[in-house]
Amino acid sequence: MNRLRLLLTVAPVLTALVLSASASATIVPQKSIAGAKLGMTQAQVEARLGAPNRVRTRKSESYVFTWRDLVYSRVTVSVFLPSNGSRVFGLTTKSKFERTTTGVGVDSTLAQVKAGLKGETCRREFGIHHCWKGSWDMGKAISDFRLAHGRVSKITISYVFD
Repeated sequence: MNRLRLLLTVAPVLTALVLSASASATIVPQKSIAGAKLGMTQAQVEARLGAPNRVRTRKSESYVFTWRDLVYSRVTVSVFLPSNGSRVFGLTTKSKFERTTTGVGVDSTLAQVKAGLKGETCRREFGIHHCWKGSWDMGKAISDFRLAHGRVSKITISYVFD
């Protein structure tokens, strides 16, 4: 009887934990990865995800702008500098735990990407095989699924510059 009572008490809690973990491990094309969203401030990202594991500062090749990468275990969040009021412009994941609601993520096959994204475009350009959703027009959001050896190896959601 005590085991049954324990099971009935613990089962809903475990179910809630599993559902909340899978809800936070969702890629929303053109919007978010792992709960970090395009347009958030660095403070909002850290409030949601905590302190990053590592921070690195980078400059564009033309030195026109500088940004900060907030590196977490499941996502790298790129924020323009200065951090005072700056916004997230890019999100990248190589984590197999992050998936779209249709199950597309790192290690998905090309067939799974085409079945799960709907409206994607896939090409091999400049030696890179990738599929994307969105527009490569300046200022628009794009979701890029890079493939290596027939499987997704990296997913980037960002605003287009250039």
